[in-house]
Amino acid sequence: MKKVTLLSSLLIASALTFTGVSGTAQADDVEEEGAKTVWGGVLPADTDPDGDGWANVDFGVTWMSQEGQNRVNGLAESKDNGEISQAEFNEAVAEIFQIENARLKEQEENATNPESTDGSTGPHQAVDYMEIDVTKENLAKLALYTPDALDAAPVQKEPYHYEFMYGDYYFQFSYDGTYWSWSYDKAYQDFTDEDLMYLAHNNPEVLNQQPAKAGKYDFTLSDDDYVYHFYSDSYEWTWSYEPK
Repeated sequence: MKKVTLLSSLLIASALTFTGVSGTAQADDVEEEGAKTVWGGVLPADTDPDGDGWANVDFGVTWMSQEGQNRVNGLAESKDNGEISQAEFNEAVAEIFQIENARLKEQEENATNPESTDGSTGPHQAVDYMEIDVTKENLAKLALYTPDALDAAPVQKEPYHYEFMYGDYYFQFSYDGTYWSWSYDKAYQDFTDEDLMYLAHNNPEVLNQQPAKAGKYDFTLSDDDYVYHFYSDSYEWTWSYEPK
């Protein structure tokens, strides 16, 4: 399993509901009037002077796992750099709170019932699946911002295999009913025009596996014998060549 730890303005985590986290408060389910907190509480409306629905209060993360703390710190850096808004930051952090609370709950249950820690049920056997709307966007957000959730459970009950581009990354998700895996990586290299024409003839699988460049593009190249066409809408890409 190849995982890349990266936080950028590409995606912001949205609220997703996972099985097995029913005891965790969720900020997005709050019906009361007031301002939401990232830990699932509600404070008086006057704690939300900017009116984005979130209370402008500090919170601590030292109780979280190191991975959780790193994720929050990365989001904070993105917010400070202007890559994401305060509201988007809060939404992402609220989901991390849910996952970290679920982790604590599981640790407490294992401490109370030592039999459950004997490893008889492996990490990829007989587990709950996520209850999410399986879209490219949601899967990409999980991989980028909540990888622990993908490690803990498959994204749906039935076996699946998904491969797709989202932004500048190539994602893979698979599940055979027992084992699941996922990965993502940078989906392009800095190919020169000469590289692209060479690959078309000598190593076409490279062009099938990744786009020629980042983002959207639509361009042609030519040499003495052929005309080459490369196209991408940032999600899917094609390439072809034909004799002059």
